[in-house]
Amino acid sequence: MFRRRRLVAGALALALATPLVPVAAAAAPTGVDVFAEEAAGFAKDRGITEAEARQRMAWQLVAPDLDTRLTAELGSRYGGLWIDVRDGDRVTIGATAVDGGVQATVKAATAELGLSVYDLVPVKRSWERLSADNDWLAGEVIRVNAGAAVALSAGIRTDLNAVQLGLPADGVLSAAQKAFVEAARARLGAGLVFGAAPGRGFAAFAGCVSPYCDPPLRGAVKINYPGVTSCTAGFVAQSKVDTKKYLVTAGHCAMGRTGNWWSKNAGLHEFKIGAVHRWIFDTYIGDMALIRIDDPSEIGWNPQPWVMVTWSLQTTENQTYHISSDNMSVVGMRVCTTGQATRMSNCGHVTELGLTANLGGLPMRNLGRTTNCSKPGDSGAPMFASHVAYGILAGGVEGDCDTVYQGIRTAERELNVNILH
Repeated sequence: MFRRRRLVAGALALALATPLVPVAAAAAPTGVDVFAEEAAGFAKDRGITEAEARQRMAWQLVAPDLDTRLTAELGSRYGGLWIDVRDGDRVTIGATAVDGGVQATVKAATAELGLSVYDLVPVKRSWERLSADNDWLAGEVIRVNAGAAVALSAGIRTDLNAVQLGLPADGVLSAAQKAFVEAARARLGAGLVFGAAPGRGFAAFAGCVSPYCDPPLRGAVKINYPGVTSCTAGFVAQSKVDTKKYLVTAGHCAMGRTGNWWSKNAGLHEFKIGAVHRWIFDTYIGDMALIRIDDPSEIGWNPQPWVMVTWSLQTTENQTYHISSDNMSVVGMRVCTTGQATRMSNCGHVTELGLTANLGGLPMRNLGRTTNCSKPGDSGAPMFASHVAYGILAGGVEGDCDTVYQGIRTAERELNVNILH
């Protein structure tokens, strides 16, 4: 157990009094308050002022870009990055050696990104080692879960500088699972922690009744495969090779349902969106799909880079909430979603990344796990915060506020699209 060493760049009191707009926020249109819909709810969650909530949300905006940069610049000395939800939502950077060179690299990166307050702490295991350990765990989890009555899970906990093996609270482990748990304990030692895994795995959600929107077409509205199922639209996307527009949603929604999908306007009149262009529901690639937007003349969908945000204790209603950028996730970051079965937008925080777990009976790798609430019918819903797209909802444990999602950058790469900004 290491003693935490905190290195702070800039005074917290000064940072709160004179908020620094991070570089990442520059993607938002001029004069737009990117925190308007979420700041009040975040302040209530944390018991802080709205000004403090806005500052913490600004830190989160630059965290993924800082993570990417430090991964490249620190190499084997980098221990990962997380947002410490138990210590003021501070961006915390781990390094295997906190020497002058590391401090200088971190100082330069944070200054360029406009992050004036952060913690730099020593850790024992590098991000490279955590990733390698998680890859080994993932392969073994997939192997021992096959045919077992309950499912194990595995993911990275940068905040604990360890990989986490999830054990179900109920049910009996198979002989293979028991042997693997002991082998993991012996192999990884203090680099392994144990957490909770859902006893029956994450449900791949489908089926709902929820509101619709008049055109323009946007994310977070209900989409239907008539007579079969309903899911939630994630984000509007555009092909990387031409100007064709698509809706991104969960791959398991489209699996075997590749014909035309439909939605309705506010008057509940049904109109066609288009057919599935491509779907993926694969252990090693992910859970994602594209629905082509045909834009029939009688409705004129005119798709926009918007997400419908509904009123809740955590969010302010905004039916034209714009998406200004997309990014990767970090542990501890705040993320919100609007699913059309849950109806009310809700926010949580990321608890694990690189998660391997059963989703609808299929082992899936490289998911994110959050404390968001979700229900059947929310599949495909957008995962976002401060007008940044982070992923699409894949499934969850209903009633437990335990949700998994597909990272948006992977979806863009595999589907060959860009999220519309």
